[in-house]
Amino acid sequence: MKFKHFFQLIRFKNLLLLAFVQLLFWIHFNDNFTTTINIIQFILLTTTTIFLAAAGNVINDFFDIEVDKINKPNKVLVGNVISKKKTLHLYYFLNFFGIISGISLAIINDKTNYGLIFIIISILLYFYSKSFKKIALLGNLIVSIFIAFSILLIQLFPSIHLISVESYVRNRNLIFIYATFAFFLNFIREIIKDIEDIDGDFSQNMQTLPILIGRKRVKSFVFYLSFIPFMFVILLTSYINKPLFSIYSLIFIVVPLGYFIYQIKDSKSKRKLHQLSTLLKLIMFFGILSIIILFKT
Repeated sequence: MKFKHFFQLIRFKNLLLLAFVQLLFWIHFNDNFTTTINIIQFILLTTTTIFLAAAGNVINDFFDIEVDKINKPNKVLVGNVISKKKTLHLYYFLNFFGIISGISLAIINDKTNYGLIFIIISILLYFYSKSFKKIALLGNLIVSIFIAFSILLIQLFPSIHLISVESYVRNRNLIFIYATFAFFLNFIREIIKDIEDIDGDFSQNMQTLPILIGRKRVKSFVFYLSFIPFMFVILLTSYINKPLFSIYSLIFIVVPLGYFIYQIKDSKSKRKLHQLSTLLKLIMFFGILSIIILFKT
């Protein structure tokens, strides 16, 4: 197995983005509100997140071999360039060290029982790949909750050295707001990906939402669902009332999200759906980046 195949299998770019988001929140919330966790604890936290996410990606490709042969035949790695045996070994390795890192973080913070959270996440990601993703909306929810939880983790192990109770509450609430935003965008994106993959999913008797109710109805569902994050951002911008933040949100979040809503119902080709899925990913990225504007203005 070449390094490039390894990086493709674990979705290296997505993992870097995940680590960057956690770093962004850790830096800015530490600087502006509270001292949450120190550098060693943060490294353990990010290591846990990345290893568990990477393990989830690996086992997902392992169970999706037949589906991927139809949906993306030129990108199938497992069984072609990487043997099934090596894929499972890699999964066990990543999963083991992800759980160990998470338990270590819990022990360091004198919250040993929190180590169970990472074991539960590992189990959920495994069964998501094996069976839950075949059930309409359930798989979409699990992945989206994981993305949101990767942000909430920053506040899971707070230090007792708080600047004030008020600042801690503001810190916690803002993290929850951003996590909610990430949840909705990723949930919508996962449904879009199900529409893209409908042919391969149907061949394996999966019961995703597009298979159950059809492409047209799902796109209508996504259309109306998209108004939740859209209005969410508008209301948040009005509440914060900072000109630079408002301008940034309008250009990089509201307008692109409005374009997505305008396009989704009439998008028929797989290529167009993939473009809209990528757009949601970019909106989520720029949405998270808005935290820099928020604290610097």
